[in-house]
Amino acid sequence: MDSIKKGRVLDMTQGSPARLLLGFAVPIFLGNLFQQLYNLADTAIAGHMLGDTALAQIGATAALYSMLTGFAFGLNTGFALVVSRFFGAGDERGVRRASGWMAVLAAAWAVVLTAGFLLFRRPLLQALNTPETEFEGALSYITIIMAGMPLTMGYNLEAGLLRAVGNSATPLYFLMFSCGLNVLLDWLFMGPLGLGVAGAAAATVLSQGVSAALGLVYLVRNYPGLRFCARDLRESRALSGELFLTGLSMAMMSTIYSIGSVILQGSINALGSVYIAAQVGGRRLVELFMMPGGAISASAATFTSQNFGVGRRRRIAQGAKAACGMYLAWWAAAMVFAIWFAPAAVRLVTGSRDPEVIASAALYIRISIPLFPPMGYLVIMRNVLQGMRHRIAPLLCSSLELIGKVIFGWWIVPAYGYPAVCACEPATWIVCFLFMVGAAVLWRKEFQEEGSLA
Repeated sequence: MDSIKKGRVLDMTQGSPARLLLGFAVPIFLGNLFQQLYNLADTAIAGHMLGDTALAQIGATAALYSMLTGFAFGLNTGFALVVSRFFGAGDERGVRRASGWMAVLAAAWAVVLTAGFLLFRRPLLQALNTPETEFEGALSYITIIMAGMPLTMGYNLEAGLLRAVGNSATPLYFLMFSCGLNVLLDWLFMGPLGLGVAGAAAATVLSQGVSAALGLVYLVRNYPGLRFCARDLRESRALSGELFLTGLSMAMMSTIYSIGSVILQGSINALGSVYIAAQVGGRRLVELFMMPGGAISASAATFTSQNFGVGRRRRIAQGAKAACGMYLAWWAAAMVFAIWFAPAAVRLVTGSRDPEVIASAALYIRISIPLFPPMGYLVIMRNVLQGMRHRIAPLLCSSLELIGKVIFGWWIVPAYGYPAVCACEPATWIVCFLFMVGAAVLWRKEFQEEGSLA
């Protein structure tokens, strides 16, 4: 593995699981934080410069945007799990071949996702009950965002490869720079140039393009062991199926959940602009506090894959327990925010002074954050099981979330209004938590035995 180890790597098969998970998760969290700042910058600058109408135009597409980008992120995360297993096993040729197929499959999916969305973008927004007053602005915003999907896929590919070999810090550095660029371009495009919400979308796409370009240069210069050629692909065609299934499983896990969010977004849009604005402010703040859980679960996925590749499965159980403990510690800090600072934070990120917008967004935050513990457990265990090549249970768990959101979106929200929107996700978290506890009990022997199933 010497050609890979010329770059920065982290072998997670040796040492304290808690220390390794924390050290790997912190850069991922900070990277996710800066990624989230893309959205928060669009929201805050649009709200302050353009008002609640622009905020509603961006918010009306939020669930659709999350679904498509979540699918792209899930694909690359799944592909990277295969690379990580070869890395943990010390198989340099396997790492190179898996990296090659990861790049080919990611490029193919980028074309499919971008073309498919651009063909059906108007019917999709109509299906979301986007208000007529916000329709054209929302359409221009999401069209530009999705035209940049290849750039988003490129960055996610590069970050996934780096994390597969234990480097979670370098993607953060690229994002720190591009996030600052995004804020500057937001101000320029929505302010002096007067491009409206389309300018916010263009700023996001250009900034992500910078991240992708920096990542490519870094990989080529520092990780010769990840370079592949056509012969590597020809000699490992069977491996493409393994990557395809693992990537699709992770992507579907995210997308099934997001489809429910799209259905729920349609019911929110039907409530009117006030609740659309409230939801975009409250949801993005809740997502900000979800990010440490996402970073810990991503860290657990890499930890699991590397140890699974080398056959250290008792160590996987130790890592899962450490990850859950870290999440509970973070939840305590999130509760302080929910209790004392929610309304002020909503005013800051939305620019709104409408009391109903602020109160509704704060209600969403104060219902969601107290129920983070079951959500944290289920996202960690889903990634742990994916790392051990259990694909069905995580998909079933995400399907339960979809069913819950469909029930709320089609029947409960129309009957009870915005409070039902606030209760929807916490209710699904509890159901899925119970499901994942059952899955962990069912496969508990696999966390005690030694030896890989590869």
